Amino acid sequence: MNDPVLMRVIAAAARALAAPDADERTLGQVLVEVRAQTGAEGSFDDEQRLVLRWPDGGGADRDDFEEALGHLLALARDAIGRQSDDILDPQAFLTELERCASAARWRDRRLAMCVFDVEGLLLGPGIDESRLVDLVGYAARRAVRQGDVVGHLGAGRFALLFPRAGTFEARAAYKRVRDAVGLLEVDGDGLACGAAGFAELDGDGSGDLLADALARLQAARVRQAYTGPAGPGSPSTPLAG
Repeated sequence: MNDPVLMRVIAAAARALAAPDADERTLGQVLVEVRAQTGAEGSFDDEQRLVLRWPDGGGADRDDFEEALGHLLALARDAIGRQSDDILDPQAFLTELERCASAARWRDRRLAMCVFDVEGLLLGPGIDESRLVDLVGYAARRAVRQGDVVGHLGAGRFALLFPRAGTFEARAAYKRVRDAVGLLEVDGDGLACGAAGFAELDGDGSGDLLADALARLQAARVRQAYTGPAGPGSPSTPLAG
């Protein structure tokens, strides 16, 4: 077995794992196909590292193949397997953003984000912050897809992460979140989503989503301050006019 054959096996595995419908079963199917093509039987050790057993022994080229396939499966497991209902704190959200961005760059380069303010969410001493954050977070969680990510960035600011989606899908999802949050009440007072900023990966997979989304959030705040609140009875001309 030569290098070109092993490279074709790696390429086929990457195509299968990057498919839109790839799931946990795909990982096993890839190992079955690897065995059919190479004769090597794959399994995972206690630390979830790939181990290949070759019927006629190994070799330097096969060691490299095993390492490359192992890294590919590990990345795919992270990209496919993490479906969480948790509301992430700032550090956990940044970690998930990095993971999703890495996965998007080798899959379809599609990843979008929305950062938004929640008005009426009073946080401070003597207030059960976790209850309020969970209240808003779970309302948002129910309004987005299972694989989407909801995070709390601090104070009244939240973030949504949309794997395999662009700004169009992110805006549509945010409207659902906005409607869900608008139905909430805290001690008799209603909550509302304020300004929002959107961003997505560039066509080449580059871009700083969080920085871009925060910059657009700030721009949206400026526009709101200039034009006034949206809704029935709001002024139709800028406040500065």
